[in-house]
Amino acid sequence: MRKNIFTAIFLLLAYIACAQDSYQLWDQANEAYSVGEYNSALEKYQAIQESGKSSYNLYYNIGNCHYKLGEIAKAIVYYERALKLNPSGEDAIKNLEIAKLHTLDQIESVPEFILTTWTRDIRNIFSSNVWAYIALAFFAITLVFLLGFKFAPVTGQRKVSFICACITFLMMLFSILFSANLASTGASKDYAVVMVPVSNVKSAPNSTGNNLFILHMGTKIQILEEVQNWIRIELADGRQGWMQSPDVEII
Repeated sequence: MRKNIFTAIFLLLAYIACAQDSYQLWDQANEAYSVGEYNSALEKYQAIQESGKSSYNLYYNIGNCHYKLGEIAKAIVYYERALKLNPSGEDAIKNLEIAKLHTLDQIESVPEFILTTWTRDIRNIFSSNVWAYIALAFFAITLVFLLGFKFAPVTGQRKVSFICACITFLMMLFSILFSANLASTGASKDYAVVMVPVSNVKSAPNSTGNNLFILHMGTKIQILEEVQNWIRIELADGRQGWMQSPDVEII
């Protein structure tokens, strides 16, 4: 028992020390960035990331460092990673669009069903965690309305309480779905960014396949399938083909 207590205390102290180190690195990185020492800031932000930390602000700041250093593809990767954690991050959205202006491949997306666009826009208003909290709030409100339905002395009040309970229950379900979908998207490895100056996209997963088109550094692609060191990819405009997996970095 005593051994377990000492172990728990040791782990707690180690966690506190690690957290303090991360805070110190964060402050040092922010200070270095503010005076234009982008390489130093990047090293410190990356040290925080390597310690197992991840957050919207961390990825966003790493993306800014890469952008300031002229590493556009890396900047795009980290802006995209930031938006996986917080799709409504306006700063990352704006800087990502600016970074994309420096890429050679300006690919237009295939028009999608307007209801799909609206649903995604509503989902992206909040992060996965916020939607989870909203779901809990709607659950509590639903319970209150159900109590009103059971104990209200007037029939009209019971009907109103039941209708409101149904509405808040549906809102809770939507919130849960949005939270789960964002969490799944954040953990997925279905998208990547081209990290080499030029990459040939072929008709088959081998070097003898026909060249379909070429992609340049900084272009975002979707990964559909992987065969050894080849991946089948799709662009936003619907074009597909095979390219070598070392040419890209997973978002």
